[in-house]
Amino acid sequence: MSKPPALPLRLKLVLASQGMAPLAVKAAVVQQLGAQNAALLAPHMPPGQLKDLVPELPSAFVAQVISHLQPAWILDTYLALPDSLHLAVARELCIQHLYQTAAQFAECLPPARLRNLIFGLEPDHVLQIARHITNLPLIIESLRTFSAAFLSKLADAAVRDNNPEISQQVLAGLTVQRQAEVCAALKPTTLKAVLPGLLAQSGEALRERLPERLQLQFAAEEV
Repeated sequence: MSKPPALPLRLKLVLASQGMAPLAVKAAVVQQLGAQNAALLAPHMPPGQLKDLVPELPSAFVAQVISHLQPAWILDTYLALPDSLHLAVARELCIQHLYQTAAQFAECLPPARLRNLIFGLEPDHVLQIARHITNLPLIIESLRTFSAAFLSKLADAAVRDNNPEISQQVLAGLTVQRQAEVCAALKPTTLKAVLPGLLAQSGEALRERLPERLQLQFAAEEV
């Protein structure tokens, strides 16, 4: 893991002057510095000070700042922030198409908190973030308790994104009973794209648990 860049003298002076300043003043100064300079400054700020400052900044600005940061540089502060702030910043990252940054920070969250984040995002944005996730078991664990209706929305988004494989991978990590429940909730076009790959992974155990109408439909297509 690389270390954050050393502060240039001018930013050292800014950091030294920030100690006793009111939060509103700190927030104004940081925004005047711009996102790149704020990103240089952030890892060198005391975690408690940074934790108090971040909620005072616009979410769009925070998203720009963290796009220049490695999560490890501010991890303690990031984890100490509330889920509502994680969600607001993740939404801004998606608006700015910074999906890789969103994925890098999302992977730092434990499954329960990642679940809250996923639930608050648009399904299409979840799929764009998932393209950059390296820890797929974390995603699967986070999605285990979602309803079949919500998981079907994610599958729909995956097919719209021409990426049914990610949906197949996620669903294959669930129990076959849960897989069958999700398949029953899928739109016909989504089911057609997802089910063959899912059956290839889960086999006869999934086929037997599918609703009768889907078993008959699949049997007819095989003839």
